[in-house]
Amino acid sequence: MKDKDELVVSAEQLKQLFKDKILKDTPNGWFYNDTEIQIIALHDIESKYLQDIVHAEKYKLIKVK
Repeated sequence: MKDKDELVVSAEQLKQLFKDKILKDTPNGWFYNDTEIQIIALHDIESKYLQDIVHAEKYKLIKVK
């Protein structure tokens, strides 16, 4: 993600990034290495049909500018 402004990862990859401490949840926001990011859940169906809006199969990590 060094040269890119966004990265799409699976739910398992996201968990592994947190486990490996590459992705950190801090009081000041989420950080990928030393870059502040936003995490956006990506869903394959319309939001009105979602049973659980938090859990998604993929997530987009976006650099905060």
